[in-house]
Amino acid sequence: MNFFITTLSTNPTLFLLVVLSVIPSICLHEYFHAQTALWMGDDTAARQGHLTLNPLRQMGWLSLVMFLLIGIAWGMVPVDRSKLTRKGAILTTFAGPLTNLVLFFLSAAALCLMILLDRNGIVFPELLGLYFQILGLYNLVLFILNMLPIPGLDGWAILSEIFPVRHLDSEFINGALLLLMLLLFVGIDYLFDLAGWVLARILQFAAG
Repeated sequence: MNFFITTLSTNPTLFLLVVLSVIPSICLHEYFHAQTALWMGDDTAARQGHLTLNPLRQMGWLSLVMFLLIGIAWGMVPVDRSKLTRKGAILTTFAGPLTNLVLFFLSAAALCLMILLDRNGIVFPELLGLYFQILGLYNLVLFILNMLPIPGLDGWAILSEIFPVRHLDSEFINGALLLLMLLLFVGIDYLFDLAGWVLARILQFAAG
């Protein structure tokens, strides 16, 4: 297993840029879950203090420590489905991944703008370009990952609202969690490769 914390000594700049990309992105993801739930009629997350970008509230100590150590993080916003219509529940659930998708496109747009302005002699710091690349890559990966139809992820919650599942036995849930772990440890590189390919095509188009 590659420990993310080792990047702090081998490439501290990369470590810092990833931290400054992932933690705010997860916090925004969770914030818009909470805000959309409130708009849809469920104030549970709002009452529990989730209308904030505070990582300690949106992610918690364990998630932050796990992220800094091995690069795996999560957030969780409490939602009372009984206070939401099916449409409200779907919108509340999709709000998080949509936030990551918007952040990806904003990052790609910023990079495209930097390319266009560079042609006119306006040069931006290389570090800024690297930050937007990392921000874009991680947010596209977060979007794809969260939309997978696996229990515990937003994609499954949306699918469950469209096609209600009355009961899941423990064996199914354990199998789904195992699949998620395998995806994280074995398939995560493929997700980054896919995100990198998408971003490269966008930048290639902007460069003409």
